[in-house]
Order: sequence, then structure tokens, then C-alpha cells
Amino acid sequence: MKKIVVKISSNLLNPDNEIDVMEKVTKEISELRKKNIEVIVVTSGAVMHGVKTLGLDSKPESLPMLQSCAAIGQISLMTRYQNTFAKYSLTPAQILVSTEDFKIRSRYLNLRNVVESLLDIGIIPVFNENDSVNTKELKFGDNDHLSSLITLMMNFELLIILTDVNGFYDKDPKINPDAKLINIIDKFDDEYLNFASNTVSKFTTGGMRKKIESAGRATKGGVDVFIGNGFEISLLKIVNGTEIGTFIKSQNKNVQARQKWLGFSPSERGIVFVDEGAFRALTQKNSSLLASGIVSIDGNFGKGSLISVFYKDLKVAQGLTNYSSRDLLLIKGKKSSEFSNYLKTCDYQEVIHKNNMFLL
Repeated sequence: MKKIVVKISSNLLNPDNEIDVMEKVTKEISELRKKNIEVIVVTSGAVMHGVKTLGLDSKPESLPMLQSCAAIGQISLMTRYQNTFAKYSLTPAQILVSTEDFKIRSRYLNLRNVVESLLDIGIIPVFNENDSVNTKELKFGDNDHLSSLITLMMNFELLIILTDVNGFYDKDPKINPDAKLINIIDKFDDEYLNFASNTVSKFTTGGMRKKIESAGRATKGGVDVFIGNGFEISLLKIVNGTEIGTFIKSQNKNVQARQKWLGFSPSERGIVFVDEGAFRALTQKNSSLLASGIVSIDGNFGKGSLISVFYKDLKVAQGLTNYSSRDLLLIKGKKSSEFSNYLKTCDYQEVIHKNNMFLL
């Protein structure tokens, strides 16, 4: 493994912890860099640092106060990174992002170019969600999701998710003493989500279920994932495949960069629901999506938007639509030869061409 993303949870970065995980991880990153391994950090903890600065007992519930805590805490969080990295002759670069930076193709490419430039000059990119300005509509939901998107965007090989438990268990180990650690998952499927707890602490937003969802997304895009205890693990042992935790193996190593963007970037708030015939054509024949197979549309989106395709409750694909939601309401269930009866302009036979779609 020569390219890794390390995601650090809020609980690990609490300045009141006996073990300084930031110091520990930074020292290990320094050793990895000496072996020419590129590293990107995805950090949580801005809200927590803001909460502590303001003397609050827990994370506030109102959006303005959450944003205020993030704005205050981001400064102290990055100051910690800067000071800690300096001890090991490393330089961090702060990158704050929102979903818009991933679902708009031009911004996505620009972001990727910036990160590549930083890595080329030996800088460690440190990502966080831009919580000080993001609203609910622009949020990733948690930094586990963000870390998987960054790993896929940069075509890195391994995502390491550091938490405060030893890995993924068949039940919540904090309340079940007989819980068993799952060391290796050769093929990820949704059945593992049934094992995952969604319990969060007073400073965090993503429980183990969110981590497993993010891991599943990353493995579909060709990334290996490790989930383990940030207080105890060694990054070098993880890279060598000898650390104790949960390794989740990638399902497909041949996904191209554009396909990763199509398949895993946050989509617009738009969904098209298809019938069984369209579902079979998409999944069995790798066909384009035609209007004749669409039964309903949810959301408001324009031509060229990245939207989701569902069959019942199953998300089947993501892709770029050739028609707006307004136009699709007029032509859903219709053959392409009938489009001119409903639309002034109908340049495409397909709603989503197979070259602009990723099957999940």
C-alpha cells in the first residue's frame, strides 16, 4: 500500500484523553512518509473543540450553535495539527469541503488537482467538513462518508477508519461482553449492516453503522478498508496487513476515475424509480435507462444533474440525466418516439446513457 487515507474520529482527538492520538498518528505518518507512502488525513473534532472552548457539556442541537462551535473549534483543532506536525517536520494543509465540491464535476476536478499538488510537494492534506457554513442540505452526514469519497476521488488504495473500539463486531461490544470481532470481510454485503450499532457519543455523529456503510461504498469503488482502535493500532502494521482490527477487502480494483465520480459522489436531491423491466435491463444487460421504464420521479433537478436510480427500495445506480425532472414527469413511461408529443426539445433517446451511469 503506497497511498492511504486516515480518518480520525472526534473521540480520539479529545484533548482530555490520556493518550494523545494526534501525536501518535503524526509520528506514524512521519515514518510512513519515509517509506514514500502518501497520506491524507480526514479529521473530525472541530465542533468538540468549540464545545470545550465555550465550556459546554455536550454538542448543541441548534444549527447556528453547531456552526458557531465548528467555527471556533476549527482554529484550535488545526493549531493542534500544525504544532504537532511541526515536531516531526511535517506540514499540514487545511481543506474544508461540502457536498457541492464533489457533485459538481468542475469543482471535483479542481479539488483533486489541489490535493495532488499538495502531495507532490510533500504536504499532508487534512480534510474536514465545512461545518461552520454547511446546512443540512449540504452536509455529508459524517466524516466517515467524507473519508470514503476522498479515498475514491484520489484513487488511493486503503482507507483506515480509526475509532475507539477494536473493529467491527457481530454486536455492540460496549453492551454485549460476548461480542466477537470480525477480523476479515472478504465480500461486503448489506447483511453486515444488521450487526452495526448506530450508537454515537455526545461529541460524534457517525456510529459503527455509518462506518460500515462508508466502508461498503469504498470497497465497491476498489478500495480496501481497515477499521480499528486508534488508541492502540499501528498504521505501519495496518499497511503491512498484520494489525488486529477489521479488514474489508475491495470488490473491484478496475473502477475508472470518472466512474467513481458518477457512482459515489453525493447526488442531487433527485430520484427516478424504475419498473422491473428497466431494473433487469440495467443490472443484467448493462443498458441505458429509458423513459419507458420510469414509473415516478422524486425531487427537483435540472438537465445534466447527477441523480439516483431506484427499483423499489433498492438503489440501483447513479448517473447524469439528459432530462430535467419537469421533462421527465411528461415523458415517464413513454417511448422515445413519443417524446416530441410532449417536449419542444428532445435530443436524447436515453434518460441516462450507460456511459454516464454507474451500477451499484
